[in-house]
Amino acid sequence: MNLQNLRYLLSIAETGSMTRSAEQLNMTQPALSRGLAALEEDVGARLFVRLPKTMRLTVFGHVMVRRAQMVFRQLEDAQHEIRHLQEHEETELAVGAGPIWLTGLLPRAISLTTQEMPGVSISVVGGFERQLAELARRGQVAFILTELTEDPEFTDLLSEPLTSARYAIIARRGHLLETKGPLELSDLLDYPWVMPDKAVNAQKRLDGLFQTEGMTPPVARIRSTSNGFIATYIEQTDALTFAVTPMLRDRPGLTALPLSRVLPKRTTGIQRLPDNWLSPAAKRMIEHLKTLACTMDEF
Repeated sequence: MNLQNLRYLLSIAETGSMTRSAEQLNMTQPALSRGLAALEEDVGARLFVRLPKTMRLTVFGHVMVRRAQMVFRQLEDAQHEIRHLQEHEETELAVGAGPIWLTGLLPRAISLTTQEMPGVSISVVGGFERQLAELARRGQVAFILTELTEDPEFTDLLSEPLTSARYAIIARRGHLLETKGPLELSDLLDYPWVMPDKAVNAQKRLDGLFQTEGMTPPVARIRSTSNGFIATYIEQTDALTFAVTPMLRDRPGLTALPLSRVLPKRTTGIQRLPDNWLSPAAKRMIEHLKTLACTMDEF
């Protein structure tokens, strides 16, 4: 189907006249008539009723006008996007991610994105929620992958949930508490704790668990911004930590201790500034993250 003939259709529908449309398009009326006839032949239906002084759209004509308008809007959007890429060549995409994302779905989403867009290099900044939120606010990353909360501190960011995971008390496999049956929170206070530094939400949840039972929360004497260090430290000591169950992935030396209560879940996803323009590479990576997240019951 000829795009030029679609332009003829829109012009005639607007003016209601072959004569006025020919003048508007700076062409002869016979040429315009031939173009319309070719379009009707392609469609297989009459698009106009020819009246003595006007051209009136048929029901088929109304359908074609609506669809033609959509076609030209899409083409205009494509031109805008291409001009943007020409003027602002996208060579690097920066994203921020929490520890679990760094070893979870994010590497797979990056691989898919770079396969589709080989001209783009991607940098990943790891951290916890407050650090990552500041990166997003300063425009240093296109978006961040982190825990989503209703904390007023983060309401300036647009949030889109992707996955959920349950919290657990994590210890080394073979820990004395592993075989003691369902544990109470009080059973956990006699052991050292190691916690992620700057992981505000996890710390709040842990403190809340003990405070609701009238107990003083454990104090972590060891803190680190590295989940890898925390996992290794726990494997080598009797220390405990509070983290989501994906931390156990690819760590056969770790286990979730059996508690008498069910611990809460957390939801993680994408956060970004509401008015922040997403580049084509950022959009593709988000699409891949959504697709991958749908394949997992819990992340």
